[in-house]
Amino acid sequence: MLSETTYHRPNSLDQACNLLSENPDAVLLSGCQSLGLLSKEGIVSLDTIIDLNRISELREISYKDGSLHIGALATHRDLETSQIVQTHLPLLSTAAKQIADVQIRNAGTIGGACAYADPTADYPPVLMATNATVHSRSATESFEYSARDSFFVDYYECAIGPDEIITSLTIPISKDAGFGFEKLAYRKNDRAIVNVAAILETKKGKCTRSDICVAGVWDTPLLANEAMNSLLGTQLTDDDLSIASELSQGEIPVCDDPLISVEYRSAMVGVLTKKALKTAREDSS
Repeated sequence: MLSETTYHRPNSLDQACNLLSENPDAVLLSGCQSLGLLSKEGIVSLDTIIDLNRISELREISYKDGSLHIGALATHRDLETSQIVQTHLPLLSTAAKQIADVQIRNAGTIGGACAYADPTADYPPVLMATNATVHSRSATESFEYSARDSFFVDYYECAIGPDEIITSLTIPISKDAGFGFEKLAYRKNDRAIVNVAAILETKKGKCTRSDICVAGVWDTPLLANEAMNSLLGTQLTDDDLSIASELSQGEIPVCDDPLISVEYRSAMVGVLTKKALKTAREDSS
């Protein structure tokens, strides 16, 4: 016998937070791209649903004080097509365009994708490379999580507490930075076998910023710290990028996959790192 579902559709964030506090076992509904699967697998119960889609403030996309501000209910398609995002962080638009098909991109949200914490998804390496901050709210408190340091905890696990709702993301923008994003998937717009986000910045011909994040190969996205450090102060020659790519391949661990060998995926870390760095170098010049 099917159980009844209690359905709430709050009009404000305060109301949603209070409902979640009163119904700690409730599930949050935004784009509904993962909820059906999670329910089918018995991971979540649909006894109580809190639908966030009437909360208009969670859909806003803006640029202010040197940062991009993105509401949690902004869809993948919003981020793909937004002139604000394309102007200030084309890397994010590129990643959004890699997600599934247009129908899914029209429904799925960045907040939902962050909460799902899929290690093969396209946003995590971008958010870590850009040093994004994820904001959340409970009925009594506000929280901030660094995408780079604290948000992605483990396999399909993020730092958001059970009484919290992701509200927005803030991403600092450098107008002098160049961006690169590369992805290898089983088929176009599928989940990543490997994906890499890279950011480079130069001043007077020398590299002053290097961010490289690799995802799809481990339980969480990972920064290629040795590779990043190797580029600082260099002229970003082809040899410099090759050295960084080799370091990235060597330092990023790769977990087992039943379909693709560890050796192949590790090699692709190096290949995609180099391609992403070349794109970022060209974009920064």
